[in-house]
Amino acid sequence: MRIAVSGKGGSGKTTITATLARTLARQGYCVNAIDDDPNPNLANALGLTPDQIARLRRPPREEILAERVDDEGHRSLKLKRPFDEVLQEYGVCGPDHVGILTMTGLLGAGKG
Repeated sequence: MRIAVSGKGGSGKTTITATLARTLARQGYCVNAIDDDPNPNLANALGLTPDQIARLRRPPREEILAERVDDEGHRSLKLKRPFDEVLQEYGVCGPDHVGILTMTGLLGAGKG
């Protein structure tokens, strides 16, 4: 199952996501959380230590994703590598065994 949380800035998406992830993990589900916010704070909300947060690395898009176009011209992104492998290399395992991966982040002023 995949659950995506979206909405207006400041509406509590990160808090709800962290609470939901840890609650489901405590119930025995295998949970991986992906932070795709330009200002990623999900690791903090999940309770990761500063050392764990420092180990999070944003995977290079071209290394893990491939864009595909079907016969009708619809575009989609597919993983080039197994998700567990990407999580092992670029993510960390947080409290309650929630795997976390950060996909975006601020690159610095004027860098996109």
